[in-house]
Amino acid sequence: MKTLVRFYDLGAFLAFAAMMGCVLLEVVTRNIIHVPTTWAEELSRFMCVWTVFLGAASAWYRYSHIVINVLPRRLSGTPKFLLEILTSFLSGVFLVCVWIGSAYIMYIQYEAKTTALEISISYFYLGLFIGATGMVIFHGRMIKEIISRRGREPQPQE
Repeated sequence: MKTLVRFYDLGAFLAFAAMMGCVLLEVVTRNIIHVPTTWAEELSRFMCVWTVFLGAASAWYRYSHIVINVLPRRLSGTPKFLLEILTSFLSGVFLVCVWIGSAYIMYIQYEAKTTALEISISYFYLGLFIGATGMVIFHGRMIKEIISRRGREPQPQE
C-alpha cells in the first residue's frame, strides 16, 4: 500500500512541477520574448488535472480531505459506528460512480483531440480514472479499518 501511495505522491509532484514549468515558459515566451507558445497553456491545464486527482488519492490515503465532524465527535459506541459505516458506504458508492464515469467518458471521448497538442482528450480523463482508482483502493482499506476497530472495542456488559 505504501508503494502505491508513493506512486501517487510522486505522480502529483511531477505533474505539479511540469505544470509550473509550462506556466513559467508561457510567461517568459509571451511577455518577454513576445513569441507565445501554442502548447504550453494546454499542457499546463493537462498537468493541473493530473496534479489534482493524483493528489486527491494521496490525500484520501492520509485522511487529509476536509471533513465536517461535529456529529461524529459527539457520538460514541454503536451510533458512531453506524454513522461511520453509512458515510463510508455512501462515499464508496460515489467513488465507484466517479471511477465508472471516468472510464466511460474516456471511451466516448477517445476520438476527440486537443487543439494544440493534438492528443486524445481521453488522456485528461485518465488522470481522473487513475486518481479515482487509488481513492477506491484506499477507501476499501479505510472501511476495513473501521470494521476491525469495531471488533476490538470493549463491548458493554449487561
